[in-house]
Amino acid sequence: MTVTQLVFFLVGLSGGLLLALFSLTSIRERKPRAAWISTALGAGFALFWFGGYWLWRPGDSVLLIPIGATALIAVLFFAPIGRRKVLRIEEITERVDERDVMFAREAYEPGTEKYAAYYAMRPENEAVDRTIRKLPPLLASGGRYYDPERSTYIDSVFAVLEEMTGLVDGEVDSTRTDIPPEEATRTIKELVRRMSAADVGVAPLNPAYVYSHVGRGPEPWGAPIDLRHQFVIAFTLEMDYDKVEAAPDLPITEETAHRYLGAATISIALANFIRELGYPARAHIAGSNYQIMLPPVAYDAGLGELGRFGYLISPRHGARVRLGAVTTDLPLIPDEPIAFGVRDFCEKCRKCATNCPSRSIPDGPPAVVRGVEKWPLDVVSCLKYWRVIGTDCGLCMKVCPFSHPPSLLHNLVRAGIRRSGFSRMLSVYGDDLFYGRRARF
Repeated sequence: MTVTQLVFFLVGLSGGLLLALFSLTSIRERKPRAAWISTALGAGFALFWFGGYWLWRPGDSVLLIPIGATALIAVLFFAPIGRRKVLRIEEITERVDERDVMFAREAYEPGTEKYAAYYAMRPENEAVDRTIRKLPPLLASGGRYYDPERSTYIDSVFAVLEEMTGLVDGEVDSTRTDIPPEEATRTIKELVRRMSAADVGVAPLNPAYVYSHVGRGPEPWGAPIDLRHQFVIAFTLEMDYDKVEAAPDLPITEETAHRYLGAATISIALANFIRELGYPARAHIAGSNYQIMLPPVAYDAGLGELGRFGYLISPRHGARVRLGAVTTDLPLIPDEPIAFGVRDFCEKCRKCATNCPSRSIPDGPPAVVRGVEKWPLDVVSCLKYWRVIGTDCGLCMKVCPFSHPPSLLHNLVRAGIRRSGFSRMLSVYGDDLFYGRRARF
């Protein structure tokens, strides 16, 4: 056997094993379409590669053609080809008012002081908000996926979160512990990971990402927010793959509630620890007691990139993450934002927009919103759909190609996307081929 023949057989064997591994991975992930297609492709590949050899017995010069083609594809898939697009941020001059957030607006009841004050300030929102309040509240009877027992349980978890909103801040110990920024950063990150976070990062707190006025939570409604902490500690919590795969049914909302509860516990404990060291710190938790916008600060902290659907996409778990954060004056060492091909991939993919039942995710190019180049979501139609079905939907998270669970093959694809524009283009079509363009639910 010549060296060329040996290489030919090794390449063929490697290709066949990769397709077989992909088939087994798809079975484990309960993706029958991907399993059948990869099995069929594996059989076809083996028939062409090995059957063709035994049938025609080509010479070494002919064998070099499929070997070279395979090598070229592999090189193009992983080579640093093309420029990775990054989030473009211009000067941000306008802060977001939390009173304008849809979760705040849906709670303004006619006849209350908040209702009168808000719609005197924003009369253009009154009619559309009235239509939202006519729909069943999230997890309430009347929603498509309402279940008396399970919906009540999930609602009780959110009720616990509401009770935790008063724990986000507190007295700072009068005795300050001197700790070098490097040591403080290392200690904080180790603590957060030990409390079950998937990843954690640090960033300077950008004042543009602090809400301008209180819209929810126990603080006085409409009060100006004066948060001047130097740093933000942001972290991610992985959402269970099987629960996300159940979207838009109740399991994904249950998982959302559990991750928010976990994020609140970590944030409150971390902020309390920092205050005991003698430094101001505030937790920002669902419920709601956010004073900052979590996706952009998580981006600044190097935890991922912002996708077409507005979620943070992490390198390891994709969109299957929930976020938590603590702001503080404890001296820390900031991380840097990362880019691993998400912006370019999202421009090509558009699968979340295709599958969005309410057409809330734009299908076209990004636009500059308050100085940030992003895809502006239709939050009104999104919330209306949530209330119709009684859950937080999550179909965009489910269908995102980055949300596949970490495995050898998925990680290889992610490695290619991180490096190569060719890989990003090919992976969009590959995901549609193996998993389908539209989700079943």
